[in-house]
Amino acid sequence: SFDAGLDSLRANAWLQRAGLKAKQAMLCGPLVQTAHQLSALVAAVPPAQRSDWAQMARGQVLLGTGLGSEMGSPLVYEAAVARIALEWAVASRYASDVLFSDALHASLDALIVVQGLQANPLASALAQHWQAISRTAVWAQPYSAHQVALHAATHAHDEADRAAACVLQHISQGRVPVALAAVDRVTTRRISATLQLQGVSLQDETGWKLSTTRAAASVMALLRAARWRADPSGSQDALLDWLKHTNAPSASVNALEVSFRKKNRQFSDVDSKEFAINFIVHDGSTQLPSAVPSVLPVPASELLGSLRASRSALQWLASVRQALQASGQWGALMADAAGRDCVQALHLLQPELVADVLGGADTDHSAQMSLAEFSAWASDCLENASFKPTAEGNLALSPQVVVLPLAQVLARPFAALVVAAADEQRLGASPEPVGHWTSAQRQALGLASRSALAAELEQVWQSALRAPYVDVLWRAAEGEQSLQPSPLLQRWLLDKGNAQCSVAQGSVTYASDPRREIRIQAAPIAPPQPTAQTLRIASLSASSYSDLRTCPYRFFALRLLGLQDACELDTEIDKRDFGSWLHSVLAQFHVQRKGAGSQRDDAALLDQCALEQRLPDAGFVPFAAAWPQVRESYLLWLAQHEAEGWQFDQSELERSLPYATGQSSVQLKGRLDRVDRLSRGPEAGTACVLDYKTESVQTSKDRVKNPHEDTQLAFYAALLGEDDLHAAYVNLAERSCSLTAQPEIMAARDALLGGISMDVERIHAGHAMPALGEGAACDYCAARGLCRKDMWTL
Repeated sequence: SFDAGLDSLRANAWLQRAGLKAKQAMLCGPLVQTAHQLSALVAAVPPAQRSDWAQMARGQVLLGTGLGSEMGSPLVYEAAVARIALEWAVASRYASDVLFSDALHASLDALIVVQGLQANPLASALAQHWQAISRTAVWAQPYSAHQVALHAATHAHDEADRAAACVLQHISQGRVPVALAAVDRVTTRRISATLQLQGVSLQDETGWKLSTTRAAASVMALLRAARWRADPSGSQDALLDWLKHTNAPSASVNALEVSFRKKNRQFSDVDSKEFAINFIVHDGSTQLPSAVPSVLPVPASELLGSLRASRSALQWLASVRQALQASGQWGALMADAAGRDCVQALHLLQPELVADVLGGADTDHSAQMSLAEFSAWASDCLENASFKPTAEGNLALSPQVVVLPLAQVLARPFAALVVAAADEQRLGASPEPVGHWTSAQRQALGLASRSALAAELEQVWQSALRAPYVDVLWRAAEGEQSLQPSPLLQRWLLDKGNAQCSVAQGSVTYASDPRREIRIQAAPIAPPQPTAQTLRIASLSASSYSDLRTCPYRFFALRLLGLQDACELDTEIDKRDFGSWLHSVLAQFHVQRKGAGSQRDDAALLDQCALEQRLPDAGFVPFAAAWPQVRESYLLWLAQHEAEGWQFDQSELERSLPYATGQSSVQLKGRLDRVDRLSRGPEAGTACVLDYKTESVQTSKDRVKNPHEDTQLAFYAALLGEDDLHAAYVNLAERSCSLTAQPEIMAARDALLGGISMDVERIHAGHAMPALGEGAACDYCAARGLCRKDMWTL
């Protein structure tokens, strides 16, 4: 049928009949492609002669396939695909068969074959069949090239911009319509987007893959979300992506996303109440199946759960259509041209076509498709279909630019032609033949050989350069790889002076940049210096005050305005996660150890806490491997620490301290990792604030080197509110665990409180909060895109 969806179902049926169901996923695509290639040859054979042709072809398709190879060899599967494809193509009927009928032969006067640039087996066969009264017409080009301009661009974006400028230049000079050759789809899309922004009327005759449209993304989002429901360990993006394509209340979807990002959990941890998002959708524009009420409140989790079980292809089509209608996606699809093409490609409106393909086998258990199999089938349908936007108004009659394949420029009255992507990679001299056919098979069956395809491409190139004005562009480099112009262009330039060359007249020039130079007034960008006298500082934490001291603008943007980076949904376990996990493990360990008394096994208790706090992710495996060494080094340090008289007192201590700053007051808040106290000696009862660090010892030593720069320990000391105390960082590492003390903690605390008072009063008084842009503080700053440091003119 040459319909990707229907033919893939037929191919699967053929493979099952051949006993190759286990290899169905691997062989289905090649089988459809091979059958389509052979069908062009079969359609060119008169129906009465096909049985004889098929007998001949059965021996030819096996040339070089190694039938004697053992089962499992790729050659065996290639042979099976070739044989099945041949029988499939021969068993099919073709619409063109009527052209071989004697009744039609008697009713017409002549058959006129218009010879194009590419071979057409059907046209050649018809001309031979009707040879007594046939006529052959060959297009003569009505014009020859007047000017060929060559443009060597530096890179892909430069090439697309230059090509768009060439098109605009032709339009401004009245040369319309302009042909834009679609040599490379990505380059062509870039050029088309630029032209559309300039208001150019453009008609695309090539289209693009339906799978790249927003409508196709909406359909596939439903299937991906349903696959998550079947396997909750999948990507967290799948559910949110689908919900954003539906008519679910945006506030509910946003709240769910915020919850996911804050908690950074797998879907298996999702609370059912948290996922209670309902759809109440139906605008009356489309008719729902009788089983679905006109207004349908459907829980999202229930809808996805209904797509988990295996079922037949027909049942899948009905279920998916009902799910699209229930979620509100159906109305959007039917209101969009690409959406209607998606519905047609998947046969959601014509399931009877699928029923015809499956015949009576649809109810057979062997015809059941899993969700993954149906998703793969739907993806292939959308990938193999093209979307061509419908021209509106007078666009179809008089477009300024027509995008089309290079071969279809033949005999079209274009005033100019722009050929972009004419480099050695995208416009090579010898196209790669489609399919897995060997040279012997191609010759025996009459398929185009590599040399024939190269000759066709040469004719296409020579024909295209007959346009009155031609611009040829190529890029000189692809990343770090240098590129040469297309061999077709290089050969044409060598032959330009040859008298036998059909395009010997006209001129060839290396053109200057066609883009217009626009002068703009320089506008230097200075570092921002906002004020925040209207934004009252209610509370401060150690990290927020560190931001203020590091860069006032960072504090303004991230803390006062509350602009925060959204956490990634799917992240790998990194060192920060390991540190957070280790904090939880040690907190639990010391609380349980304190209540266990002297009869305890510290190593066993620590292992038990680690297992209870274990992160459910395969990425934690490297940390789990390092845990025994971390445990031993920590217990060794703990024994030495307690030998000095220190005893654990509290962990994960939440503290809040109201602090007057003059005319204002601010709440100091924080969580102390751990507080120990001396158990003996003249300083018995003295506290020691400890903060766990997984950084290197040298980094911690650099922190305490200048006590007035060590914000964290000083802040924690202020929160504890004791007049005499100690403070230190506990460096946790695999090989050793050590203490990095801050000997001047009291002076640092007093200086910190004085600084907080002065800074808060200055901010409330309206002093500027400039972006400092200094040192390593900017390297990973979340506010860098706001302060635009990289754009400053200093």
